[in-house]
This record gives sequence, structure tokens and C-alpha cells, in this order.
Amino acid sequence: MNIKYTLDELKDLPTLAQGQTCNLKLQVGDKRVWLSRCTVDDGEPYNNKVTIERLDNGTWVEDQQYQAN
Repeated sequence: MNIKYTLDELKDLPTLAQGQTCNLKLQVGDKRVWLSRCTVDDGEPYNNKVTIERLDNGTWVEDQQYQAN
């Protein structure tokens, strides 16, 4: 199942935690949504990269990645 949040939706959410390059915007059950603070100039494939992770046997794995608009 593909879940896509808009950039405005993600920016309106509080940051729950900060990783090295991304802000954790949402964590519900076995899903986490990260919004990158980096841009293409920093090496990202596109600006406003969103990464959705899911918990799989105790390990967070990337489930989806897209550019938020």
C-alpha cells in the first residue's frame, strides 16, 4: 500500500525526532515517515525526499521513497 503525504501536510506536523539528515514526522504502529532536510545539492535524488519505513521483525526497513510536492 502506497501512502503519500504532501509537503504541506508533513511541514504542518511537529518533528518527533531528528536523525542525521531527516526529521521524523510521523510514527504510527509499525510505520515511520521521515522528511529529509537535505537537497539535491547535498546528494539527495530530489528535494523534499520522504522515506516511509516499516518495522519488520524488530528492524526498521525502507518501504517507500518519493518526492513530496
